[in-house]
Amino acid sequence: MLKKILYFTIWISCIGLLSFAYEDYLYSQFKVDSTQGIVEDKGVWETTRNIYGNFTEEREYWIRLNGEKIVVTKAIYEDVHQHMQIKLMRTQHGMVIE
Repeated sequence: MLKKILYFTIWISCIGLLSFAYEDYLYSQFKVDSTQGIVEDKGVWETTRNIYGNFTEEREYWIRLNGEKIVVTKAIYEDVHQHMQIKLMRTQHGMVIE
């Protein structure tokens, strides 16, 4: 009888721990950060990346939204204009503007 209670308790504990871990995983994968405001400025700069000792120079496109400089994709950079009201939503998988 004691063995069955211990077995049941261990299974319930494992299920509880896995559900908490999975909940954190889902939150990290599908979290959405949104920022809304007027595009104050936009620009392009050259940045140097180091990937395993291979140095490459790439262009980074950015916009200034509510005083915060945000790196965006080229498509978003070309779609927005200064003094334009936008809503920018960021996830781990990319960005969307409204």
